[in-house]
Amino acid sequence: MEKNYLTGLFGLILLFFSLNMNAQSLKSMDQQKAVLELQTQLKTKQISLEKEKLKNAQILQRTNNLNNKSNDTDVTLNSATPNSSVDQAKDAVRALKRTESANRDLDKSNKKIQSLENDIQRIQAKLQKMNYTVDITTNN
Repeated sequence: MEKNYLTGLFGLILLFFSLNMNAQSLKSMDQQKAVLELQTQLKTKQISLEKEKLKNAQILQRTNNLNNKSNDTDVTLNSATPNSSVDQAKDAVRALKRTESANRDLDKSNKKIQSLENDIQRIQAKLQKMNYTVDITTNN
């Protein structure tokens, strides 16, 4: 009888330890999953940031060209040739509208870059707070 109690007690102890190890393993796996998700988000944001920086450089170049053209635009109003004066004024208005649109696009791109940088910093802070690394191994 005493032997059955000891066997049962030994079995319960083994069961307790195995369940405890499984719980720790599950907790570890959940933590690894969270870290992998954050790392994926971080890489995605970094790729988006680089794409936006390239786009921003193109917009900046176009905006600078349009700003220079707008600054160089000189409309001379002459009552002797009203049709050409009207055409010059219309061209100047079109140039200014294109410049304004390009400046708006540049501002929007700058804000998007700032937002992406803030998101990246936030994700990096979360990863540092977790202070946990995941080793990915491949089975060959």
